[in-house]
Amino acid sequence: MFYIITVFIAIGLYVWGYKVSALFILFFFLTSGFNLIPEEMLESIFFSKGMDYAILIIVGIVIIDSFCIKGYLNRDKLIWLILIFYAFLGICVIYNKYFIGTSLKEIIRTARYNLLWIAYLVFRHLSKEQLQRLMKFLFLVTVVCAALFILQIIFDQHILIEGQKFYYKLFGSRIPRFYNQPDMLPFFVFMAIYFNPFKGIPKIVTVIILVIALLGAFHRSILIAFIFAISIGYIIRLPRPKRIPVLISISIIGFIFVVFFGYKFANSRTIKDIAIVTSGNVAEFGDIETEIDIEELQKSTFTFRIAHLLERNRYVIDNKKAILFGAGLMTEDSKKTASMFDFKVGLSDEALGNAVQLDTGDISYSFLLMRYGYLGTFIVLSLYIFFMIYFYKNLKEPIAFFSFICLVYIMIISFFSSILTTPISFLLPLISYSILQKKSVNE
Repeated sequence: MFYIITVFIAIGLYVWGYKVSALFILFFFLTSGFNLIPEEMLESIFFSKGMDYAILIIVGIVIIDSFCIKGYLNRDKLIWLILIFYAFLGICVIYNKYFIGTSLKEIIRTARYNLLWIAYLVFRHLSKEQLQRLMKFLFLVTVVCAALFILQIIFDQHILIEGQKFYYKLFGSRIPRFYNQPDMLPFFVFMAIYFNPFKGIPKIVTVIILVIALLGAFHRSILIAFIFAISIGYIIRLPRPKRIPVLISISIIGFIFVVFFGYKFANSRTIKDIAIVTSGNVAEFGDIETEIDIEELQKSTFTFRIAHLLERNRYVIDNKKAILFGAGLMTEDSKKTASMFDFKVGLSDEALGNAVQLDTGDISYSFLLMRYGYLGTFIVLSLYIFFMIYFYKNLKEPIAFFSFICLVYIMIISFFSSILTTPISFLLPLISYSILQKKSVNE
């Protein structure tokens, strides 16, 4: 009940003119109390996640604004893309409800986060100053949460929402690896580096805290993506004559890497496992000769992710209707899920006694393909690519520069996590886009 009251308070604040405060509450719910409140504490009779309260806030604000602001629904390029996406979702819902037989409750549970794209209607009607203030407040909160994340490593104790914890051996020491990094961390790491709202010592301190928190998870994928994104930023800022030798050097290093490591990888057991998945022979799981070593795949995490994607992709290709609209919007714990799918590659579900079939935090594309098919995946990626093209065209603006670099990072990490399906990944770039739109109008 407390959280429902908070939703009405947020909408009330927005109506009374305290719009930044209202949207701050929106992000509070969206990130489970800035990664401090467990989802179980946010549950109520009708809602199961903080995201549900965030959706209520944004829908309430949009409805009120649409009656109060003239030309509120005027269409621009991004609105048209979002409308195309929603039109696809509408068809997808009908297809799931009447052709697959997925219940409406399950459809809502699996696809509701897409409603948050309408936040663009709210952002584009705020002033540049309001959006920048909101971004600064969220930046400060993320710095605090990042500091708490670092303290977890120091004291080997959960402080943020409890998640998985493993240990990483470094120079003979066991260092805890926490998987509960702040949701907004990737975006604000790059903001701290390229568009920090502070100067002097506060700027240095915030950069150090955020970068340590990002790399403090000790994930190779995060380290590689971060270095690659920063390198892209460095190359882009070089004068054109200097870019060529740098790119040539990178190409030579890449060629050497492929020559020395490519042959070994091509003859590895994991490549054979991937070949089995690609050929569709996963059904022969019990055969000793063709059995996929799932435990070995999970140890070789990137190979596991590729095998996971290829097995789901094989299902989509073999089921023609799934190519356009996906395999279905049913939930992981649905009886329909158990009856329709029998994937072998996936993390073990102890409750169900088999591999997790649909939900995955390991790679974005398995989820997108299974939920929305090739067509839906293409539309989702088109939205992210739209942002990247727009930011690239406006690289002279610091906010466009860091947002572009952040999206480069997101696209790389999308092969190692479900980042493309989390609302934060598109809501924060939406704020950057809205600020730049206002700057171009003023000019």
